[in-house]
Amino acid sequence: MSDFKAFYDLFLSRMDTARQEKNSAEFQRLLHVVEPDWKPEEQELFADYCQNKAGLFALFGDNIDLDDWMQKALQFSNPNQYRHVYFKWLRLYFHQLKALTEEARIRANFSAVFRISSEAQALEKDEHNKLAFQSMRLLSLAALGKHAECESEMEKLVMKPVPVALLNDKNNHIDFYSNIYKLIVAALEIRNGRLLHKILGMVTVDDMLMKAPIPLFRKFNTVVMDLADLRPEVAADFNYFYEMRKKWAGFFPNFSLFTMMIVEENTKGLEMFFKSMN
Repeated sequence: MSDFKAFYDLFLSRMDTARQEKNSAEFQRLLHVVEPDWKPEEQELFADYCQNKAGLFALFGDNIDLDDWMQKALQFSNPNQYRHVYFKWLRLYFHQLKALTEEARIRANFSAVFRISSEAQALEKDEHNKLAFQSMRLLSLAALGKHAECESEMEKLVMKPVPVALLNDKNNHIDFYSNIYKLIVAALEIRNGRLLHKILGMVTVDDMLMKAPIPLFRKFNTVVMDLADLRPEVAADFNYFYEMRKKWAGFFPNFSLFTMMIVEENTKGLEMFFKSMN
């Protein structure tokens, strides 16, 4: 076994133990370990190490080093792994957002999400993964108060109906379903009912529902609940935004109003909210 492989195996073992024991001091020590030289054939292993090292810096809010290590991960990854690296990078920022309370830090994180997702979507070729990155990009625009820009960019999206086979394949397109609710949140925040209807029509499992002469809120509720039942990734993201509704009231005031009415079971208010959308 090479020196680097032995080092990395021990590094992962220490990380796992620290995670189980919630040992912050050990995480701190792991931040400062110096890795031995690695061989050319270990390039992918080093790229994986870079991502784990970035995750450690993310734990302590050191985002300059977080970004540096993720850039190294991109540098030493094969191009077919770029998607994985970008999704990992963005997950680290969204995980951080759960703990942030200062407005300036929240704004900085959403700015980072915009920057990283913009890079990623420009490189992505798969239409559904591209939409996942675009969803994060548009969400960050809405959070930063750039509603007109968000609306303009959303208008340009190509949103074809998602094949049922893709929906039913639980082992694929996990990142798409982990992030598509962010696009729905962005549409709610900019209060554009026509674009929201288009998004719902893309992901619905019931095409006839979108053609039915029923209120938009009923369509929204049915589509999102059906998706959450079928794809746990959608349910997890839905719960994430529900949990953050109060913390982010200053960044997503319209979405926060919407969730408040859900909590209060204010059906009449919800129907008025949707009717008043553009």
